[in-house]
Amino acid sequence: MAQVKRIDKDLTNSLKNKNPNVLHYVSLLNAEKAALNQKKNQDDDVRKLYNDAISMSARGGYVHDAALAQERFADYLLCCVGDFHEARYHIEGAIQRYTNWGAMGVVEHLHNKYQDVLAGSSTN
Repeated sequence: MAQVKRIDKDLTNSLKNKNPNVLHYVSLLNAEKAALNQKKNQDDDVRKLYNDAISMSARGGYVHDAALAQERFADYLLCCVGDFHEARYHIEGAIQRYTNWGAMGVVEHLHNKYQDVLAGSSTN
């Protein structure tokens, strides 16, 4: 956890020093922190933070970071919310982005990790 706090501080300082290349990282880190510290009825806030991280990464041209944000959002949706339908959407989005980026090893890993979700075998 100490390393996370140090990275958060470094990124925040870079952002304060007007480095626009870290905004999407700060956004994703904020989403991750919110997901970890989620209280009851804060799901909408966490979803917004993840969606912001995805959008900022994609708009900035950081395809791999947008894919990572979608992958992390899908994990949150599966583990904490139980929203299999939206999780599938984000897994498929992450796979598409990783494919566009040429990260076929990651694509294969995601297909294996989420094969049940991608096959639609969830009852939710």
